[in-house]
Amino acid sequence: MNDTTSAPLRCYFAFRSPYSRLGLHKLAKAGFTGELIPFMPSKESGFVDPLSNPKKRDYLVQDVYRMTVRQGLPLALPDPFDPDYTPSNAAFHAANAAGLGMAFALAVSDLRWGQGLDISRPDVLEKAAIMSEWEGFDPDALPTGDALKSILRDYSQQADADGVFGVPFLIDGADKYWGHDRFDLWLEAQAG
Repeated sequence: MNDTTSAPLRCYFAFRSPYSRLGLHKLAKAGFTGELIPFMPSKESGFVDPLSNPKKRDYLVQDVYRMTVRQGLPLALPDPFDPDYTPSNAAFHAANAAGLGMAFALAVSDLRWGQGLDISRPDVLEKAAIMSEWEGFDPDALPTGDALKSILRDYSQQADADGVFGVPFLIDGADKYWGHDRFDLWLEAQAG
């Protein structure tokens, strides 16, 4: 087991990824207290969109269904499939600053992947705030413009520094775990 008091414990996630949702649920159930960071791939990260390969996309459709069922969660394809993630990431940043990052990330992920809702809409983000018991949610107070660009750039630079290339990605000191299924290895180490 790693000494997390002196080493960073971070989880990178993305609202775009159904696997991030699955990983967040595993971590929340285990009482994860590390840092959550939205994954903002930069040009330098070498991130390749997994949906750009038709064979991989077909596999992912099958795999996401079976892995979601395995965790006992509902699944609904989001509409639109690729919304503007800026509002949800800005809202996550504010929720995280309010100490509700995990609860809000789970709520947004569940609304997107469990109910198929458009997480770029203020009313959907307000629903996520209610689900996460975030009483101070104000869509007009979320970071925008240059302030938001700076926040997102910082997230991207941290991901590059940590060697993140996809999500979900868990870092515990020198140990790295890519994929929600690999989180089980980390959870086993915490229990042992």
